[in-house]
Amino acid sequence: MLFSETSRTIENYLWELSRCTEFYERHGVTRRLYTTAWQKAQSMIFDWMCEADLDPWIDAVGNVHGRVQGSSDQTILTGSHVDTVVDGGAYDGAYGIIAGIMALGEIKSRQISLPRSLEVVALCEEEGSRFPMTCWGSRALLGQVALENLSLQDADGVSVKEAMRSCGLDPHHIEWAPSCYYTGFIELHVEQALQLESLHCPIGVVDTIFGQERWNVSIVGESAHAGTSRLANRHDALVASSEMVLGTYRLAQQHEEKAIGTVGRLQVHNGTSNCVPGQVNFTVDLRAQSDLLREALASELRGLFKDCGRRYGVGIAIDQYSSANAVPMHLELQNLIQKSAKTHHLDTLLLDSRAGHDAQIFGTTIPTAMIFVPSHQGLSHHVNEFTNAEDLMNGEKVLRDVLERAANAMFS
Repeated sequence: MLFSETSRTIENYLWELSRCTEFYERHGVTRRLYTTAWQKAQSMIFDWMCEADLDPWIDAVGNVHGRVQGSSDQTILTGSHVDTVVDGGAYDGAYGIIAGIMALGEIKSRQISLPRSLEVVALCEEEGSRFPMTCWGSRALLGQVALENLSLQDADGVSVKEAMRSCGLDPHHIEWAPSCYYTGFIELHVEQALQLESLHCPIGVVDTIFGQERWNVSIVGESAHAGTSRLANRHDALVASSEMVLGTYRLAQQHEEKAIGTVGRLQVHNGTSNCVPGQVNFTVDLRAQSDLLREALASELRGLFKDCGRRYGVGIAIDQYSSANAVPMHLELQNLIQKSAKTHHLDTLLLDSRAGHDAQIFGTTIPTAMIFVPSHQGLSHHVNEFTNAEDLMNGEKVLRDVLERAANAMFS
Protein backbone atom coordinates (compact mmCIF):
# COMPACT_ATOMS: atom_id res chain seq x y z
CA MET A 1 0.00 0.00 0.00
CA LEU A 2 1.38 3.43 -0.97
CA PHE A 3 0.27 5.45 2.04
CA SER A 4 2.23 3.83 4.86
CA GLU A 5 2.35 5.00 8.47
CA THR A 6 5.87 6.43 8.30
CA SER A 7 6.38 10.11 9.08
CA ARG A 8 8.80 10.29 6.18
CA THR A 9 5.93 9.44 3.83
CA ILE A 10 4.00 12.49 5.03
CA GLU A 11 7.00 14.73 4.42
CA ASN A 12 7.63 13.22 1.00
CA TYR A 13 4.09 13.86 -0.15
CA LEU A 14 4.03 17.36 1.27
CA TRP A 15 7.22 18.12 -0.65
CA GLU A 16 5.85 16.60 -3.86
CA LEU A 17 2.61 18.58 -3.58
CA SER A 18 4.58 21.77 -2.90
CA ARG A 19 6.07 21.48 -6.39
CA CYS A 20 2.60 22.27 -7.76
CA THR A 21 3.15 26.03 -7.66
CA GLU A 22 2.58 28.93 -10.02
CA PHE A 23 6.04 30.49 -9.68
CA TYR A 24 8.88 27.98 -9.79
CA GLU A 25 11.49 30.73 -9.67
CA ARG A 26 10.23 32.03 -6.30
CA HIS A 27 10.46 30.61 -2.81
CA GLY A 28 7.22 29.45 -1.25
CA VAL A 29 4.12 27.81 -2.70
CA THR A 30 1.50 29.69 -4.72
CA ARG A 31 -1.48 27.55 -5.68
CA ARG A 32 -4.58 29.59 -6.31
CA LEU A 33 -8.02 28.30 -7.25
CA TYR A 34 -8.46 26.98 -10.83
CA THR A 35 -4.90 27.77 -11.94
CA THR A 36 -2.69 25.28 -13.76
CA ALA A 37 -0.77 24.60 -10.52
CA TRP A 38 -4.08 23.95 -8.73
CA GLN A 39 -5.18 21.52 -11.46
CA LYS A 40 -1.88 19.66 -11.21
CA ALA A 41 -2.22 19.36 -7.43
CA GLN A 42 -5.79 18.06 -7.53
CA SER A 43 -4.84 15.55 -10.22
CA MET A 44 -1.95 14.36 -8.04
CA ILE A 45 -4.25 13.98 -5.04
CA PHE A 46 -6.78 12.07 -7.16
CA ASP A 47 -4.03 9.61 -8.12
CA TRP A 48 -2.96 9.21 -4.50
CA MET A 49 -6.54 8.42 -3.50
CA CYS A 50 -6.66 5.79 -6.25
CA GLU A 51 -3.48 4.21 -4.91
CA ALA A 52 -5.00 4.19 -1.41
CA ASP A 53 -8.07 2.39 -2.84
CA LEU A 54 -10.47 5.20 -1.90
CA ASP A 55 -12.51 5.27 -5.15
CA PRO A 56 -12.04 9.02 -5.76
CA TRP A 57 -14.28 11.41 -7.64
CA ILE A 58 -14.40 15.14 -8.37
CA ASP A 59 -17.47 17.20 -7.54
CA ALA A 60 -19.01 20.20 -9.29
CA VAL A 61 -16.62 22.85 -7.89
CA GLY A 62 -13.46 20.74 -8.11
CA ASN A 63 -13.26 19.23 -4.62
CA VAL A 64 -11.58 15.80 -4.79
CA HIS A 65 -13.17 13.09 -2.61
CA GLY A 66 -12.10 9.63 -1.48
CA ARG A 67 -14.31 7.27 0.49
CA VAL A 68 -14.49 4.20 2.72
CA GLN A 69 -18.07 2.94 2.53
CA GLY A 70 -19.67 1.83 5.77
CA SER A 71 -22.96 0.04 6.36
CA SER A 72 -24.83 3.37 6.13
CA ASP A 73 -24.47 6.57 4.09
CA GLN A 74 -24.04 8.61 7.27
CA THR A 75 -20.55 9.99 6.69
CA ILE A 76 -17.73 11.36 8.82
CA LEU A 77 -15.71 13.79 6.73
CA THR A 78 -12.08 14.84 7.05
CA GLY A 79 -9.64 16.78 4.89
CA SER A 80 -8.60 20.38 4.31
CA HIS A 81 -7.90 22.88 1.52
CA VAL A 82 -5.48 22.47 -1.39
CA ASP A 83 -5.11 26.16 -2.29
CA THR A 84 -2.51 28.49 -0.76
CA VAL A 85 -1.82 32.16 -0.28
CA VAL A 86 0.76 33.76 -2.58
CA ASP A 87 4.25 32.55 -1.59
CA GLY A 88 2.83 30.43 1.22
CA GLY A 89 4.12 27.28 2.88
CA ALA A 90 3.89 23.56 2.12
CA TYR A 91 1.93 22.45 5.22
CA ASP A 92 -1.13 24.70 5.53
CA GLY A 93 -4.11 22.69 4.25
CA ALA A 94 -2.03 20.10 2.41
CA TYR A 95 -1.12 18.26 5.62
CA GLY A 96 -4.76 17.64 6.52
CA ILE A 97 -5.43 16.20 3.06
CA ILE A 98 -2.43 13.87 2.98
CA ALA A 99 -2.93 12.67 6.55
CA GLY A 100 -6.62 12.07 5.77
CA ILE A 101 -5.75 9.91 2.75
CA MET A 102 -3.26 7.97 4.86
CA ALA A 103 -5.76 7.46 7.68
CA LEU A 104 -8.58 6.26 5.42
CA GLY A 105 -6.22 4.09 3.37
CA GLU A 106 -5.00 2.32 6.49
CA ILE A 107 -8.53 1.82 7.82
CA LYS A 108 -9.75 0.43 4.51
CA SER A 109 -6.78 -1.94 4.24
CA ARG A 110 -7.98 -3.69 7.41
CA GLN A 111 -11.36 -4.43 5.79
CA ILE A 112 -13.27 -3.75 9.00
CA SER A 113 -17.02 -3.21 9.17
CA LEU A 114 -18.03 0.36 10.05
CA PRO A 115 -21.56 1.57 10.95
CA ARG A 116 -20.78 4.93 9.32
CA SER A 117 -18.85 5.79 6.16
CA LEU A 118 -15.64 7.81 6.06
CA GLU A 119 -14.64 10.40 3.48
CA VAL A 120 -11.58 12.56 2.85
CA VAL A 121 -11.81 15.69 0.73
CA ALA A 122 -9.23 17.98 -0.86
CA LEU A 123 -11.28 21.17 -0.68
CA CYS A 124 -10.75 23.32 -3.74
CA GLU A 125 -10.46 26.71 -2.03
CA GLU A 126 -10.32 28.32 1.40
CA GLU A 127 -7.79 31.17 1.35
CA GLY A 128 -9.47 33.79 -0.85
CA SER A 129 -6.13 34.35 -2.60
CA ARG A 130 -7.52 34.65 -6.13
CA PHE A 131 -11.19 35.71 -5.99
CA PRO A 132 -12.97 37.91 -3.38
CA MET A 133 -14.49 34.89 -1.63
CA THR A 134 -13.33 32.30 0.87
CA CYS A 135 -14.08 28.64 1.68
CA TRP A 136 -15.61 28.01 -1.75
CA GLY A 137 -15.12 24.25 -1.42
CA SER A 138 -16.71 23.77 2.01
CA ARG A 139 -19.56 26.16 1.25
CA ALA A 140 -20.34 24.16 -1.90
CA LEU A 141 -20.57 20.93 0.11
CA LEU A 142 -23.14 22.58 2.36
CA GLY A 143 -25.12 24.12 -0.51
CA GLN A 144 -24.06 27.65 0.42
CA VAL A 145 -22.90 28.84 -3.01
CA ALA A 146 -25.04 30.48 -5.66
CA LEU A 147 -24.86 31.21 -9.38
CA GLU A 148 -24.26 34.88 -8.55
CA ASN A 149 -20.81 33.93 -7.21
CA LEU A 150 -19.74 32.98 -10.71
CA SER A 151 -19.44 36.62 -11.78
CA LEU A 152 -16.76 37.44 -9.19
CA GLN A 153 -13.46 38.36 -10.83
CA ASP A 154 -9.77 38.06 -9.98
CA ALA A 155 -7.21 40.87 -10.34
CA ASP A 156 -6.85 40.12 -14.06
CA GLY A 157 -10.59 40.35 -14.74
CA VAL A 158 -11.10 36.59 -15.06
CA SER A 159 -14.43 35.46 -13.59
CA VAL A 160 -15.03 32.37 -11.48
CA LYS A 161 -17.17 31.04 -14.34
CA GLU A 162 -14.36 31.44 -16.86
CA ALA A 163 -11.79 29.92 -14.51
CA MET A 164 -13.99 26.89 -13.85
CA ARG A 165 -14.47 26.27 -17.56
CA SER A 166 -10.70 26.43 -18.08
CA CYS A 167 -10.48 23.43 -15.70
CA GLY A 168 -13.22 21.46 -17.44
CA LEU A 169 -15.83 22.16 -14.74
CA ASP A 170 -19.41 23.16 -15.55
CA PRO A 171 -20.30 26.37 -13.65
CA HIS A 172 -24.03 25.68 -13.93
CA HIS A 173 -23.75 22.63 -11.66
CA ILE A 174 -22.37 24.41 -8.57
CA GLU A 175 -25.67 24.26 -6.70
CA TRP A 176 -25.54 20.46 -6.62
CA ALA A 177 -26.02 18.71 -3.26
CA PRO A 178 -23.91 15.74 -2.06
CA SER A 179 -25.70 12.38 -2.08
CA CYS A 180 -24.42 11.26 1.33
CA TYR A 181 -25.33 12.59 4.73
CA TYR A 182 -22.44 14.25 6.56
CA THR A 183 -22.70 13.67 10.29
CA GLY A 184 -19.39 15.21 11.30
CA PHE A 185 -16.23 16.96 10.10
CA ILE A 186 -12.78 16.58 11.67
CA GLU A 187 -9.96 18.77 10.31
CA LEU A 188 -6.28 18.13 11.05
CA HIS A 189 -4.15 21.25 10.64
CA VAL A 190 -0.87 22.86 11.62
CA GLU A 191 -1.46 25.30 14.47
CA GLN A 192 -0.07 28.42 12.70
CA ALA A 193 0.83 29.84 16.13
CA LEU A 194 3.27 29.25 19.00
CA GLN A 195 1.27 27.78 21.86
CA LEU A 196 1.89 24.08 21.25
CA GLU A 197 5.59 24.45 20.46
CA SER A 198 6.25 26.75 23.42
CA LEU A 199 4.55 24.30 25.81
CA HIS A 200 6.11 21.22 24.14
CA CYS A 201 2.62 19.81 23.65
CA PRO A 202 2.10 17.53 20.62
CA ILE A 203 -1.67 17.81 20.12
CA GLY A 204 -4.01 20.79 20.23
CA VAL A 205 -7.77 20.42 20.63
CA VAL A 206 -9.57 23.47 19.30
CA ASP A 207 -12.29 24.92 21.52
CA THR A 208 -13.50 27.94 19.47
CA ILE A 209 -12.58 29.39 16.07
CA PHE A 210 -12.47 33.18 16.26
CA GLY A 211 -15.09 35.12 14.33
CA GLN A 212 -13.77 37.57 11.79
CA GLU A 213 -14.71 40.31 9.39
CA ARG A 214 -12.78 42.00 6.61
CA TRP A 215 -13.13 45.54 5.29
CA ASN A 216 -12.02 47.45 2.23
CA VAL A 217 -11.53 51.06 3.34
CA SER A 218 -11.28 53.96 0.90
CA ILE A 219 -9.98 57.35 2.07
CA VAL A 220 -10.52 60.24 -0.35
CA GLY A 221 -8.79 63.55 0.25
CA GLU A 222 -7.35 66.02 -2.24
CA SER A 223 -4.14 65.75 -4.23
CA ALA A 224 -1.94 68.85 -4.02
CA HIS A 225 1.58 70.10 -4.72
CA ALA A 226 4.03 68.91 -2.05
CA GLY A 227 5.93 72.19 -2.08
CA THR A 228 3.25 74.85 -2.32
CA SER A 229 0.39 73.45 -0.23
CA ARG A 230 0.47 74.43 3.44
CA LEU A 231 -0.04 71.63 6.00
CA ALA A 232 -3.07 73.37 7.50
CA ASN A 233 -4.78 73.47 4.10
CA ARG A 234 -4.14 69.86 3.12
CA HIS A 235 -6.61 67.00 2.91
CA ASP A 236 -3.94 64.33 3.08
CA ALA A 237 -5.44 60.87 2.59
CA LEU A 238 -2.23 59.09 3.59
CA VAL A 239 -1.73 60.95 6.87
CA ALA A 240 -5.34 60.24 7.81
CA SER A 241 -4.94 56.58 6.80
CA SER A 242 -1.75 56.29 8.84
CA GLU A 243 -3.57 57.37 11.98
CA MET A 244 -6.32 54.85 11.24
CA VAL A 245 -3.76 52.07 10.77
CA LEU A 246 -2.13 52.93 14.09
CA GLY A 247 -5.56 53.14 15.71
CA THR A 248 -6.34 49.62 14.52
CA TYR A 249 -3.03 48.39 15.96
CA ARG A 250 -3.55 50.09 19.33
CA LEU A 251 -7.09 48.77 19.65
CA ALA A 252 -5.75 45.27 19.01
CA GLN A 253 -3.08 45.82 21.69
CA GLN A 254 -5.77 46.62 24.25
CA HIS A 255 -7.73 43.41 23.56
CA GLU A 256 -5.03 40.99 22.36
CA GLU A 257 -6.02 38.13 24.69
CA LYS A 258 -9.41 37.83 23.02
CA ALA A 259 -9.17 39.80 19.76
CA ILE A 260 -6.79 40.98 17.05
CA GLY A 261 -6.82 43.56 14.26
CA THR A 262 -4.60 43.90 11.19
CA VAL A 263 -4.14 46.24 8.25
CA GLY A 264 -2.56 43.92 5.70
CA ARG A 265 -2.65 45.96 2.50
CA LEU A 266 -2.37 49.70 1.80
CA GLN A 267 -2.35 51.35 -1.61
CA VAL A 268 -1.66 55.01 -2.40
CA HIS A 269 -3.34 55.93 -5.69
CA ASN A 270 -1.12 57.75 -8.21
CA GLY A 271 1.46 58.21 -5.49
CA THR A 272 4.47 60.37 -6.39
CA SER A 273 7.16 61.92 -4.22
CA ASN A 274 6.10 65.52 -4.94
CA CYS A 275 2.34 65.20 -4.42
CA VAL A 276 0.09 65.14 -1.36
CA PRO A 277 -1.78 61.80 -1.60
CA GLY A 278 -5.38 62.25 -2.64
CA GLN A 279 -6.67 58.71 -2.24
CA VAL A 280 -5.65 55.67 -0.21
CA ASN A 281 -7.24 52.22 0.01
CA PHE A 282 -6.45 49.75 2.77
CA THR A 283 -7.85 46.57 4.29
CA VAL A 284 -8.84 45.74 7.86
CA ASP A 285 -8.98 42.21 9.27
CA LEU A 286 -10.75 42.07 12.64
CA ARG A 287 -11.08 38.86 14.70
CA ALA A 288 -12.42 38.03 18.14
CA GLN A 289 -13.27 35.10 20.37
CA SER A 290 -16.91 36.20 20.59
CA ASP A 291 -19.16 37.93 18.11
CA LEU A 292 -20.29 40.47 20.72
CA LEU A 293 -16.70 41.56 21.29
CA ARG A 294 -15.97 41.69 17.54
CA GLU A 295 -19.05 43.83 16.91
CA ALA A 296 -18.12 46.17 19.77
CA LEU A 297 -14.57 46.58 18.46
CA ALA A 298 -15.82 47.13 14.91
CA SER A 299 -18.11 49.90 16.16
CA GLU A 300 -15.25 51.51 18.09
CA LEU A 301 -12.99 51.32 15.04
CA ARG A 302 -15.61 52.88 12.77
CA GLY A 303 -15.94 55.73 15.27
CA LEU A 304 -12.17 56.22 15.31
CA PHE A 305 -12.05 56.32 11.51
CA LYS A 306 -14.92 58.83 11.40
CA ASP A 307 -13.12 61.08 13.85
CA CYS A 308 -9.91 60.91 11.77
CA GLY A 309 -11.86 61.79 8.65
CA ARG A 310 -13.37 64.84 10.31
CA ARG A 311 -10.03 66.11 11.64
CA TYR A 312 -8.15 65.66 8.35
CA GLY A 313 -10.99 66.68 6.05
CA VAL A 314 -11.17 63.44 4.10
CA GLY A 315 -14.03 61.19 3.04
CA ILE A 316 -14.29 57.59 4.26
CA ALA A 317 -16.05 54.60 2.71
CA ILE A 318 -16.01 51.21 4.48
CA ASP A 319 -17.07 48.09 2.64
CA GLN A 320 -17.34 45.01 4.87
CA TYR A 321 -16.90 42.36 2.22
CA SER A 322 -16.80 39.24 4.38
CA SER A 323 -17.89 38.12 7.82
CA ALA A 324 -17.84 34.85 9.75
CA ASN A 325 -19.18 34.25 13.24
CA ALA A 326 -17.15 32.66 16.00
CA VAL A 327 -17.82 28.91 16.00
CA PRO A 328 -17.44 26.61 19.03
CA MET A 329 -16.23 23.10 18.25
CA HIS A 330 -18.38 20.06 19.12
CA LEU A 331 -17.79 19.00 22.73
CA GLU A 332 -18.20 15.25 22.16
CA LEU A 333 -15.70 15.32 19.30
CA GLN A 334 -13.28 17.34 21.44
CA ASN A 335 -13.51 14.62 24.08
CA LEU A 336 -12.99 11.96 21.42
CA ILE A 337 -9.76 13.67 20.29
CA GLN A 338 -8.51 13.83 23.87
CA LYS A 339 -9.28 10.12 24.41
CA SER A 340 -7.54 9.18 21.17
CA ALA A 341 -4.46 11.22 22.08
CA LYS A 342 -4.36 9.57 25.49
CA THR A 343 -4.46 6.15 23.80
CA HIS A 344 -1.23 7.10 22.04
CA HIS A 345 0.26 8.63 25.25
CA LEU A 346 0.15 12.14 23.81
CA ASP A 347 -0.61 15.24 25.89
CA THR A 348 -3.25 17.66 24.67
CA LEU A 349 -3.93 21.37 25.05
CA LEU A 350 -7.37 22.99 24.71
CA LEU A 351 -6.93 26.21 22.73
CA ASP A 352 -8.71 28.63 20.43
CA SER A 353 -7.95 29.14 16.75
CA ARG A 354 -7.43 32.72 15.70
CA ALA A 355 -7.11 31.63 12.08
CA GLY A 356 -10.16 30.90 9.95
CA HIS A 357 -10.65 27.37 8.65
CA ASP A 358 -13.10 25.28 6.65
CA ALA A 359 -14.10 23.85 10.04
CA GLN A 360 -15.61 27.26 10.76
CA ILE A 361 -18.01 26.74 7.85
CA PHE A 362 -18.87 23.13 8.63
CA GLY A 363 -19.23 23.93 12.34
CA THR A 364 -22.32 26.07 11.72
CA THR A 365 -24.18 23.05 10.33
CA ILE A 366 -22.72 19.72 11.51
CA PRO A 367 -20.68 18.50 14.52
CA THR A 368 -17.13 19.68 13.85
CA ALA A 369 -13.72 19.47 15.52
CA MET A 370 -10.13 20.46 14.81
CA ILE A 371 -6.83 18.80 15.72
CA PHE A 372 -3.70 20.95 15.76
CA VAL A 373 -0.04 19.94 15.62
CA PRO A 374 2.80 22.35 16.44
CA SER A 375 4.09 24.91 13.95
CA HIS A 376 7.82 25.70 14.22
CA GLN A 377 8.19 29.28 15.49
CA GLY A 378 4.48 29.73 14.81
CA LEU A 379 5.20 30.49 11.15
CA SER A 380 2.46 30.04 8.57
CA HIS A 381 1.56 31.66 5.24
CA HIS A 382 5.35 31.76 4.95
CA VAL A 383 8.03 29.97 2.96
CA ASN A 384 9.61 28.68 6.20
CA GLU A 385 6.40 27.08 7.48
CA PHE A 386 7.45 23.77 9.08
CA THR A 387 6.27 20.97 11.37
CA ASN A 388 8.66 18.22 12.37
CA ALA A 389 8.24 14.59 11.31
CA GLU A 390 7.26 13.25 14.73
CA ASP A 391 4.49 15.82 15.14
CA LEU A 392 3.18 15.07 11.65
CA MET A 393 3.02 11.38 12.49
CA ASN A 394 1.35 12.01 15.85
CA GLY A 395 -1.38 14.09 14.23
CA GLU A 396 -2.12 11.42 11.64
CA LYS A 397 -2.32 8.69 14.31
CA VAL A 398 -4.77 10.71 16.41
CA LEU A 399 -6.85 11.61 13.35
CA ARG A 400 -7.05 7.97 12.27
CA ASP A 401 -8.14 6.87 15.73
CA VAL A 402 -10.75 9.63 16.01
CA LEU A 403 -12.18 8.81 12.57
CA GLU A 404 -12.48 5.13 13.38
CA ARG A 405 -14.14 5.85 16.72
CA ALA A 406 -16.52 8.33 15.08
CA ALA A 407 -17.37 5.85 12.30
CA ASN A 408 -18.17 3.31 15.01
CA ALA A 409 -20.81 5.74 16.30
CA MET A 410 -18.87 6.69 19.43
CA PHE A 411 -20.42 10.13 19.34
CA SER A 412 -24.02 11.14 18.67
